[in-house]
Amino acid sequence: MTFTIDRFTGQSGLMLRYALHSPEHATGHVLILQGRGEFIERYSETAHELAERGLGCVTFDFRGQGGSAREVPESQMGYIGDIDHYIEDTTDVLAHVAKHHNIDCKLLLTHSTGGLVGMHMLLENPARFDSAVMIAPFFGLGGPDWIAIAAQFLSAGLCRYGFDKQFLPGQKLLSPFQPFADDNLLTSDRNRYERNVTCLQNNPDLVVGGVSAGWLDACFRAQAELAERVTPDNKFSGAALPPITMILSGNDQVVSNRATQELFGDHPSVDMTEIPESRHEILQESDKFRTLFWQAFDRHLATHHPQWVPMHP
Repeated sequence: MTFTIDRFTGQSGLMLRYALHSPEHATGHVLILQGRGEFIERYSETAHELAERGLGCVTFDFRGQGGSAREVPESQMGYIGDIDHYIEDTTDVLAHVAKHHNIDCKLLLTHSTGGLVGMHMLLENPARFDSAVMIAPFFGLGGPDWIAIAAQFLSAGLCRYGFDKQFLPGQKLLSPFQPFADDNLLTSDRNRYERNVTCLQNNPDLVVGGVSAGWLDACFRAQAELAERVTPDNKFSGAALPPITMILSGNDQVVSNRATQELFGDHPSVDMTEIPESRHEILQESDKFRTLFWQAFDRHLATHHPQWVPMHP
């Protein structure tokens, strides 16, 4: 196992499961914010590749997923009441590893929903991280506009009438154990997909299945808050963001690349690149796509963290 995994109780009173990987003589540490339904073990390969660059990392399972505490009786339901709760978890983890492990993460690496959380944190405190790399950030729902609009009205309506802790229609039977298919939305790499499925089969407590009304409504509200902070010239009001590299998947059918480009395409702090044909989970993708990701990551390090001399694999 790459990671040292432990647990602690956050300010919310909920137990959070977190992990460290700190190679000897690490020049810096990266905080990894996961996507919906993910878990620590998915990032073991990433931790090895960061270590090859002389970097340690910290990651954790958001409340409601992985090995962290659930807030609903249905343990496999993806639920959150507000994105601020994810931010609270992140703040607690950063404080915990600083106090108990003397680790300060200055580079933020996010995937999907983690990007939505990370961007809100950067807007509130731009100095918290020196820079960020965001993979396929969830700033809008993928697919046709009418699907996103319908999902927004449906999730908001269910929450309004007290059904926030209910599965959205069609989500209850959603299983992460589906056999790999060529049209998989997350990755084209069968081996990495099956590796993650095997991990869940061996650790069923980590499983998260379908989406709740509350989770999706919380994400839509957080996305709307981002949009409200965009001024007419496409600059975020009052936000001197640190340098951010956004890496989009060219064949992403989960999140909306257009939403990301409309929000941040002209932002002076953002460098945006796209990996053609890659599906949503770049770090779980085939080697040809992952190589392009690590090239972009190394450019980011060389430009914004010259004190961290990359040790190329």
